[in-house]
Amino acid sequence: MLATLKFPVLGFTEIRLIIKRDYKWLAELIGADLEIEVAEKDFVLN
Repeated sequence: MLATLKFPVLGFTEIRLIIKRDYKWLAELIGADLEIEVAEKDFVLN
C-alpha cells in the first residue's frame, strides 16, 4: 500500500507500507532503500 509522508524524511515523502505493528507501520522509503517506522498520524494514503 502506497502513502505520502506529511513531513519528508531525508528528502523523501513517498513510502510503501509493509506491516502494521501496534500504532506504527514499518514502511519502505521509496527511492532510498531504507525502512522506517511511522505513526499513522504521519502519513496519508494515496
